[in-house]
Amino acid sequence: MRRHIGLAGLLLMGTVYAAEPMQEDNQHIRTWNRFAEKVYELHRQLTQSNDIRKETEHGGYAQMPKFYREERFYKGDLLISKVQWEKANPDQLHTIEVYIHDDQGRVTRDYIAAYLPTYRNAPVQTLISLHRYQDELHAFRSFDASGYRVIERCTGSLNGQDVNLLLDEDEIYEAQGDPQGIMASATYQACFGNLQTEAGKYLTPQ
Repeated sequence: MRRHIGLAGLLLMGTVYAAEPMQEDNQHIRTWNRFAEKVYELHRQLTQSNDIRKETEHGGYAQMPKFYREERFYKGDLLISKVQWEKANPDQLHTIEVYIHDDQGRVTRDYIAAYLPTYRNAPVQTLISLHRYQDELHAFRSFDASGYRVIERCTGSLNGQDVNLLLDEDEIYEAQGDPQGIMASATYQACFGNLQTEAGKYLTPQ
């Protein structure tokens, strides 16, 4: 069970709040590139065993239809990681996603780092997502590699009513300053409960 926000959408969001700082902030560049390296190291650790199955396909974008080679790694039916490499530069990482599962096969946390096709200074998107499951609800809270809360998502049902909640970075910031707002609602509390509000130790992929 995992979220259904497409990577293309994440890249679009990333260009809004990440591209400008990467041009000017060397600390940001180092932090985000180091995060991508650590996600790749975690991928390597999790895919060492003999029971890992790999599937490969090729893909791209409207103007670059054959831009990357994608490798997906499975343990049984569980997707462990997904890695994309630039076809023109086979050793150059394009995107990487790593998924950590609980004993029931549910994603408990995941990590994403993604570069734009034409911008290699640092990843345009980094995400650490922490998941929570309560009855019929599945929620996750996402942070970037600098520790900022950037996405909150909850889907499922509560008391027979469908739940479909999505907050982006600006909406999270505004909601935190509103004591009567959505974060005080019964639905929000049921979704996120005691899910941690900071990335904490998970800023280091593990």
